[in-house]
Amino acid sequence: MRNVIQSVREALLTNFRELDTWFEKDFDLLHFKPDTNQWNIREVLEHISLTNYFLLLIINKSTRRALDRRHAARSIIIPSDYMEKFDKIDVIGSRSFEWVRPEHLEPSGLQDMRDVRALLKQQFAQSMYNLSLLKNGEGMLVLTNLSVNHLGKLDIYQYIYFLTKHIERHIRQMQRLAKEYEGTAEEEVQSGSILNAADEEAESMLLI
Repeated sequence: MRNVIQSVREALLTNFRELDTWFEKDFDLLHFKPDTNQWNIREVLEHISLTNYFLLLIINKSTRRALDRRHAARSIIIPSDYMEKFDKIDVIGSRSFEWVRPEHLEPSGLQDMRDVRALLKQQFAQSMYNLSLLKNGEGMLVLTNLSVNHLGKLDIYQYIYFLTKHIERHIRQMQRLAKEYEGTAEEEVQSGSILNAADEEAESMLLI
């Protein structure tokens, strides 16, 4: 169980730390949209904070229930197929997984990025705090159903791990956006160079 808790903690640290770096990106990159139907990076960050909010409502409630139950629990038995559920959650982080988002998780694009950043920091602290309260396996005492990818009932460790994989999914989305932005910027530079060369040639013709 210690290995499970440590893995979830590392996933939290890695993904929230990576998230925070995106707030330091250039203004143009944060607002870049390859298509009007796509989110820009600032909207992705807002969406992550919205999703975390609703996931943490469940995680916080489940943590309180688990702490209430720990004294009545005689022993905590880990099922033989326990880690298979984590493998199924891993799929959430991949681009190939299709996920239809509920409307209440759609970003407005109007949130102040300073507020979103502060909220993500609070969500990270809350997730780590919950994990610290469940250090002896108590997180297995409460199961909550999650319909995404037919995951079924998850314990609290698995639910927090799902939260990290959702973040990872959108970190990859932002990385793709950054690559598209770099490609567009390069095309603009090359286009500008061609235009400048044409202008110079026109000017030289006038001097002949």
